[in-house]
Amino acid sequence: MPLSFDVTRRALSLGSQDSVTGWYAKTFTNSTIEMIILPKGSSLLVLGMGFYARHTLSGFTQDAVLEGDEILDSASNYYEIKSIQEIYMGNTFIYRECELTKLPIHYDMPTTYGTAPTVQDPRQRSKVWLDTYLIAGNLTKDDNSTPASYITCWHDPPYPISQVLQTKGVDCVFSIATPNSEGLPVGVGYIEHVPITVFTIDKTGISGNKLRWKAEAELRRIAETYPTGSLRGPWERMENTEQNLGSITLYSVKYVLPYKRYA
Repeated sequence: MPLSFDVTRRALSLGSQDSVTGWYAKTFTNSTIEMIILPKGSSLLVLGMGFYARHTLSGFTQDAVLEGDEILDSASNYYEIKSIQEIYMGNTFIYRECELTKLPIHYDMPTTYGTAPTVQDPRQRSKVWLDTYLIAGNLTKDDNSTPASYITCWHDPPYPISQVLQTKGVDCVFSIATPNSEGLPVGVGYIEHVPITVFTIDKTGISGNKLRWKAEAELRRIAETYPTGSLRGPWERMENTEQNLGSITLYSVKYVLPYKRYA
């Protein structure tokens, strides 16, 4: 029996945007590619070429793949591609090393929320607030005049944020996470602490780091200009990061917005 490394690539694509969550519907297109999957620290010599796994699970392939794609092997195991590093020898492309995460339970989660949440959902309240007051003209490309495109959405969609920035024509993402809530006396209300993270990448005409700071300035502006309604307090700046995904660098800055919501 001839040696085979055939696997199924489930190529991720994003469709229409859900009006509640801001997430995009996701679909997968199947095709057959060749990939060698190895656990961390193991090595393999095939046809004179050596492979050494640097990640908990590494997939080696010469075929085109993207972050967020899924891999299905012959044993019916599903993996998600988390990052991709292209390997060259001199100026010759050799292969791609993909960081894989095994999916213990495989289920294509629907992207649409279904029934919209009530006004009490702090994520939705914060999304409406951002959608109302963010000004595209304050989020510009490197020429400081061309508006950059942006979306607001709930945090942790069922696909990598990098897919939105790479494939949907979006330059900046405002991602709203589940808050920590502190209850006030019964019947009074709550103090919510809502984490909001800004994501950008480098593009032609856009320095991701520069756009990230413009987005931060815009968050500060609307918090200072429109604090009423729910008595929003000053931003609490948490951290900024640069995550190397191999093919791109994902820039982010995280803020926490405290506000008092009356019952």
